[in-house]
Amino acid sequence: EGQTGDVEMVVLKEFILPGFENPALLSEIVARIQHEALLLKSLNHRQIVRVIDAFIEDLRGYLVFEHVDGTSLREFVTENGPINEAKAIELASQMCTILEYLHGHAPQVVHRDFTPDNLIIDDHGMLKLIDFNLAKVPNLNDNAVCVGKPSYMAPEQVRGQPEPASDFYSMGALLHFLLTGKDPEPLSVCSPREAVPSISMSLNHLIER
Repeated sequence: EGQTGDVEMVVLKEFILPGFENPALLSEIVARIQHEALLLKSLNHRQIVRVIDAFIEDLRGYLVFEHVDGTSLREFVTENGPINEAKAIELASQMCTILEYLHGHAPQVVHRDFTPDNLIIDDHGMLKLIDFNLAKVPNLNDNAVCVGKPSYMAPEQVRGQPEPASDFYSMGALLHFLLTGKDPEPLSVCSPREAVPSISMSLNHLIER
């Protein structure tokens, strides 16, 4: 609650810290969380949720996000069915804008959880990225934790070595979901045209790549 008396609705994300039996490891994890929280708070893009605060309490970490109105892409497809190719291309363009900002940020941010659950669409058709799993900052922690959802994780991400290309792998899997209504098989080449023959060869090839 601010000095003006205005109340802002927020989203609070809680996660349990690993390594609590090892003080040295816990200290390293806390330092990494504090570093990444500062990074996330520095992000400033109208299509990326604002991270308001981050703190640690009783061996639990908390991220405080702004509340964003809209429908997740998973909910949107579940309620309305697969989207058409023109809409998919338009949404893909917006996804590229979001990833271009994250990957071009200094220091670079690899999201690692670019899925239909973490992108919402508002009444005007604008996408917004609404969640972070304390994104991987390259070289900050060589023993990276594997984070993400199996159908959307690139092979190198499964090995705990995410890179910017990993987010584009997730984007390809996400487009497969939007066009077919089904999560793709993990660690496989997505070919949405096999499920929806009306999809153009060019878009199908792009998603396969």
